[in-house]
Amino acid sequence: MDRRDFLTRNFVTRQSSLKPQPIELSADLSTYEQVLDKSKAAHLLRRISLGPTMELINLLEGKNAEEAVDLILGTENDPLNSGEDKLNWLQVQEEDPLDGLPLDIRFEIEGRMTSQYRQFVNWWLDTMRAENNHHQEKLTLFLSAIWCIEFEYDTLSLIPPPLLYKNNMTLRKYRLGNYKELAFEMTLDGAMLMYQSLNYSTAKAPNENFMRELLELFTMGIGNYSEGDIREGARTLTGWRVASYKYKPAPNGIFNTYFSPADHDTQSKQIMGNTISARSEFDNSEYQVKEQEVRKLIDIIFSERANQIARFVCEKIYKYFVYSSPSDVPEVIISELSEVFISNNFNLRPVYKKLFTSKHFFSDEIIGAQIKTPPELVIGLQRALNTIYKQGNTLLSAEACSRLEMELYNPPNVGSWTGYRTWISTTTYPLRVLYSNEILDSKDDADLIKLIRTFPEFTSLDNIINLLLLLLVPVQVDEERLEFHRSVVIQSLDGSNWASEIESGSKKSADAIRELIKSMILIPDFYLC
Repeated sequence: MDRRDFLTRNFVTRQSSLKPQPIELSADLSTYEQVLDKSKAAHLLRRISLGPTMELINLLEGKNAEEAVDLILGTENDPLNSGEDKLNWLQVQEEDPLDGLPLDIRFEIEGRMTSQYRQFVNWWLDTMRAENNHHQEKLTLFLSAIWCIEFEYDTLSLIPPPLLYKNNMTLRKYRLGNYKELAFEMTLDGAMLMYQSLNYSTAKAPNENFMRELLELFTMGIGNYSEGDIREGARTLTGWRVASYKYKPAPNGIFNTYFSPADHDTQSKQIMGNTISARSEFDNSEYQVKEQEVRKLIDIIFSERANQIARFVCEKIYKYFVYSSPSDVPEVIISELSEVFISNNFNLRPVYKKLFTSKHFFSDEIIGAQIKTPPELVIGLQRALNTIYKQGNTLLSAEACSRLEMELYNPPNVGSWTGYRTWISTTTYPLRVLYSNEILDSKDDADLIKLIRTFPEFTSLDNIINLLLLLLVPVQVDEERLEFHRSVVIQSLDGSNWASEIESGSKKSADAIRELIKSMILIPDFYLC
């Protein structure tokens, strides 16, 4: 069969894979008891990390689900992936570019901040690519998609990139930790204070932005709070500031949050039927307000709306890591995960472990049911091929993700990316093919041959096809598909023998490998995970 004919027919018959249709989901969260084969190991890696490598698949093969999940997740005490040795501006403050500066100086400052932002995103994406143990990045990315921050906000303002980095490290710290404690930390996070305008909130003019988003988008969802709760919570959070710019107060050090007593509303507040007591000017210190008001506010929310918060967060987890259909989330699964979340005092790790070790997670209807997000596509292919997508010294992953409509720390709005089927469109699908081919072409012939020669039984063409499919495609393919891929290699070899060509490391073998991978890139299920 002609290659183009096969691809055209295959795309027409399989294009629904790119936009998954509603499926009948089992709802069994009991533990998956079988040891993981290569396919199940690759599935686990696609969902918990930014994509499998052959090394990691081999590491997990033969382990049971609990052993594998423990190995990938690690613990809260594992060292955090850090950019302090690569981002040399983390302790460098700029003047406020909107503070009446001459335009040339303002634009110069904003140019430096934009450059730092790009360096920060490049660092994060490259950390995703290089990550090999105790996978932090996908979990951090998930939390970042909930607790959204936009580098460029309010059309003119920019958040200093050191604050974005600090925000990222807080999310990373709590990736497996206590969601309630994360909510407390993020309430006083410097980047969040700026983004939600809490940095300017005063007793006379309390800003309600953050309190509304805390309840609606970060913890419990619409319908579980009143406008009075928002108003009183906003009063509770008045007076908090961040030392973001030069020549401004920094009592706790640059880029740290501090408290302005004169701007805090000291009167009593009523939230969800609970009272936060009034205070006098003598007990209005930073420590007292942080512990007796901010922490009490979070305690009240999580105590009074425990079930709603648990369901809200667990549904977010399920849609992000398992199946993102807005209407096909099994009720029994969310209920059971919520019970685990509450019984573990809102710690995330037990929820992840329950979900990622379940029969439901490893069921056939879940494998390959998600469309890859831009980082999963762009970073995942680099990980699979052990290559770096760059031109000269310029990393290209950030630009690719941005053009695929996921610019990290610049979501379309505070509600995050819509996800699900919106990842694929007539605009982004051709770009996905383009960038995937460019990533492949970033690996030269010698390195491509070297990669394939690390595979077991690399002289067997069928074995190489199956292993590349394992790395690049989430679902098993039929014999017609296998025969198509064989024909691509045979045509590229032009009558030569695969075993002898790969043994010799010839140019023909490199071309055949490249054409084989390109044939996989053109198949729609390459874009699923």
